[in-house]
Amino acid sequence: MSKMPLFFIIVVAIIAIAASFRFVQQRREKVDNDAAPLAQKRVVVSNKREKPLNERRSRQQQVTPAGSAMRYEASFKPEQGGLEMTFRLDAKQYHQLTVGEKGVLSYKGSRFEGFRPE
Repeated sequence: MSKMPLFFIIVVAIIAIAASFRFVQQRREKVDNDAAPLAQKRVVVSNKREKPLNERRSRQQQVTPAGSAMRYEASFKPEQGGLEMTFRLDAKQYHQLTVGEKGVLSYKGSRFEGFRPE
């Protein structure tokens, strides 16, 4: 009997530590992005992906399907060569892009700021 409460306390502590670590990590990324200079590159839109956000557990999915919340991502490849960059976008920005389109990408750190087609 005494082992069950100890086990429960350990599990709760691990969850709390993991959640606080993730929160600190997200705050640090936001601060880094805010402090980063605005960078611009000539790029080509190389890929677009949209996928439904899965906010439910598998059993809930079987009873009622997931809603229409989507996650949008686009990948950009520099014209002069280099590593492909992938950013999360909102729906409006995502739908304005076309794969193969050339233009100027603006970003701060890992945050997408805009894309101006040529």
